[in-house]
Amino acid sequence: MVRGPGLSTGCRTCRRRRVKFDERHPRCILCERANYDCEGYAPIHRFIDENSKTKRAVKKKFPGATNPLSELEPGRTNTSSTLTEIASSRKWNLKLPFKLGYQGLEENICTSFTLTHLLAGDSGFIPVPWMRMHAEDKASVSGQMGIRALGAMYFGKLHHLDDVADRGRNFYGKALVALKTELQHAEKAWSLAVLQSVMILALYEFIDYKSTSGWMKHAGGVAKLIEMRGPWRHQGFMDRYLLEGNRVSMALECLMRRKRCFLEYPDWKTVPWALDPKSKTTMNYLHDILCDIPGLMEDAELLQDPHLDSETVKEKHLVLSRKILMELKTLYEWRAGWAKKNQGSWWEVPTSCPKTKVVFPTAIHFKSLKLANETTIYNTILLLLRRLGFQVIGPGFDPSGIYLNLPKGVEYGPLYAPRTAPDGRAIATEICRTVEYHLAEERNSAGGFFLLFPLTVACQVFEPDSRETKWLGKTMNRVADSSGFEIGRNLWANSEKVR
Repeated sequence: MVRGPGLSTGCRTCRRRRVKFDERHPRCILCERANYDCEGYAPIHRFIDENSKTKRAVKKKFPGATNPLSELEPGRTNTSSTLTEIASSRKWNLKLPFKLGYQGLEENICTSFTLTHLLAGDSGFIPVPWMRMHAEDKASVSGQMGIRALGAMYFGKLHHLDDVADRGRNFYGKALVALKTELQHAEKAWSLAVLQSVMILALYEFIDYKSTSGWMKHAGGVAKLIEMRGPWRHQGFMDRYLLEGNRVSMALECLMRRKRCFLEYPDWKTVPWALDPKSKTTMNYLHDILCDIPGLMEDAELLQDPHLDSETVKEKHLVLSRKILMELKTLYEWRAGWAKKNQGSWWEVPTSCPKTKVVFPTAIHFKSLKLANETTIYNTILLLLRRLGFQVIGPGFDPSGIYLNLPKGVEYGPLYAPRTAPDGRAIATEICRTVEYHLAEERNSAGGFFLLFPLTVACQVFEPDSRETKWLGKTMNRVADSSGFEIGRNLWANSEKVR
């Protein structure tokens, strides 16, 4: 459970107002008496070891198997290469303690490989190696177990070593036990170390993906811990850095539940950067818009409430329609400002892969992975807002009809300027044309990770049997195989189901 001793479980409204509450469900009496719109209760998240549950079930089915989890993947077999043979073929900076045993050597190799390769991108892209710092924190038991779990699972998956991956699952279970113990102490529950441990386990779920619930529990756990810490505890450099690194995953978890995200409130968009306003980046402002979308989705569903009278529905519909148009205007203005600031930082090239060239003859390349990521996130948000606009406003919704006072003389090149994309397919195609750059060898781990969300949204735009959809399926499998993020393969499968 992501909750320390004495921490509030009241409704969101009362907690933000810092008043006592009665915890009546589904809406509290205090909000009712004070004529406040009660925002309900945040879900209580528990960390569940899905691997142990799976292993127990498989042992019943395969009682004689030495590694029962490997039976779930008949296409994957152990290779003859040993860890030391693999390590000797690569140049890693391994600092091994004297007289290290074989098991310790294995763990060191796996951890070193993971810290070097996981989320690796352009030089200097990740400014703070927080995973390495957490790995060196010997005081955090959950951190030590979590890093070992992540290291063994990532190494085992990429090198098809099922026995190594299975050791990662064992460490994962130990990390959960240690984390639950640490969350019982109020001081530790608020600490960065506990937050980092939960982040490590959330990354683990991206790689050893078994079900959506496992990843959502950890993503929700990260969100719960950050929300309990409050925006004021994220003004320090490392605190703010971890908040920034988790905003997309927290918003995505809320998008999947179609429930509003606490990050939409003004304090969470201003307070963490209040001491150093210039530290708020272009991407941070783009994330501000993304964090508003789950709330818009929840409001859109509330319009279908049969208990609302026609006048209330009409009023809420008008308010929501205006919000969607305002968000779209803000997004267009962001694109214009971004393009003006980064002129000449992207260009069109012939697609290098013959099979991809049939679907997308040209690709878009960038000066940095950061710019490529900002482009795909912008287009993803644009697709989500367009979908909401047509859902709420109806056929009369015109994404190109919004009045804008844009800067003149800005060259957009192969990218669509604000309001000029003819339809959703064109926007989804722009996302797909960045894939070649994202998945280049020197950046394919971070690039593959950044593509998971945009490609999932993009594939919902194309027709099920189209060549674009088939290409996307192969691309998501490629991301899973080359970068280790198994969740990509499953996100693809799930997106197919919701068409």
